[in-house]
Amino acid sequence: MKNQKTQPIASDSKVAKGLFALGGLWAAIFAPVVLIIIAFIIPFGDAITRSSILKLANTQLGKLFLCLMISLPIWYGLQQILTLLHQFNIHPKREKLLTYGLALAWTAHAIYILFVR
Repeated sequence: MKNQKTQPIASDSKVAKGLFALGGLWAAIFAPVVLIIIAFIIPFGDAITRSSILKLANTQLGKLFLCLMISLPIWYGLQQILTLLHQFNIHPKREKLLTYGLALAWTAHAIYILFVR
């Protein structure tokens, strides 16, 4: 009898894969800009710059940007952690439930903090 390695079936939903891919793109494009703003412009800027950034963050568009800035890199990061665990032959039980559930919980928490509260 031949030893046949079975390939896992990629049954991830297209929405989840899209969120993982969009999270990586979002983190690559917008995270450096936000880090520069937080690290240099806010502490070393004048009061007018700080107040204009805070006014922008309190608008609906600013809250949407912050929500995407929080949630999308989380989706990407959790997928990368799961991929790294698979490379070391660590297969946690209910991995999709852990990955999708944790990312969804963090996203729901960000939505609650920014829009509901």
